[in-house]
Amino acid sequence: MVQRGDDVRDHYASPDIIDRVLAAVAEAGHRTDQLAAEMLYPFDQLHGREIVATREHVARLRLTPGMHVLDVGSGIGGPARYIAQTYDVMVTGIDVTPEFVATANELTRRCGLDTKVSFLEADALALPFADNSFDAALCLYVGMNVVDKAHLCREIRRVLKPGGHLVWSEAALGPVGPVRFPVPWARFPSASFLVPPQVLQQTFTKAGFHIIEFVDETERFIAPASQSGEMPPAPGAQQVANQVVLGSDFIERRQNFVRNLMEGRLVSILIEAVKA
Repeated sequence: MVQRGDDVRDHYASPDIIDRVLAAVAEAGHRTDQLAAEMLYPFDQLHGREIVATREHVARLRLTPGMHVLDVGSGIGGPARYIAQTYDVMVTGIDVTPEFVATANELTRRCGLDTKVSFLEADALALPFADNSFDAALCLYVGMNVVDKAHLCREIRRVLKPGGHLVWSEAALGPVGPVRFPVPWARFPSASFLVPPQVLQQTFTKAGFHIIEFVDETERFIAPASQSGEMPPAPGAQQVANQVVLGSDFIERRQNFVRNLMEGRLVSILIEAVKA
């Protein structure tokens, strides 16, 4: 889904993800032979603010039963399973990381949702779908790894039906720099492709989207720290999810992310748009 696909695969990929996730589910007190999507929510939401953000952002898609939704950068499938189960829709997820795709499909099968949800290994800059295929699309915290965001926007717009909704979240450059690394999506600056919010807004407009709402969500990440005056640890669910899936150094990367937000080096942007 990016121009530096090998770098992104190397950043996110690791062996035995499915085994680690199932072990974490069992440690949480659940039977893995009777898996349900909600048992995975503390472990399979790999974007900022986890299941809370998933619920808020998906609600903006205005889904009705029978729709077909595209999840761009679907990770191990958490948001897609939530969408299918909550809204009775079909979901197709794509991701560039083979290990994520294999894990997503297997977890979905074990949850009994594989008739509604499927995942493909694919490049988001060359989506393997016909024009006007999807009623709605979701792209959560993917754009930071994408060099050509304009191309990505155009591809998503191409496969959306007229009037189809897109919800997109992304970390963007703040007024203060530079960004402190490592961060969740990149250990080094060479793997991170950030732009200011106004550039992101212009990119969507030029790609043919009508922006319904352009929201700075930064405060939702840093409010607890602002109230206490201290740097908070990563939220528990996020620690578990990303240590299990993305490695033991995630805590440092997550803390750097929050620190960057607090210091104005980064902002977190949410875009709700429709295909014009």
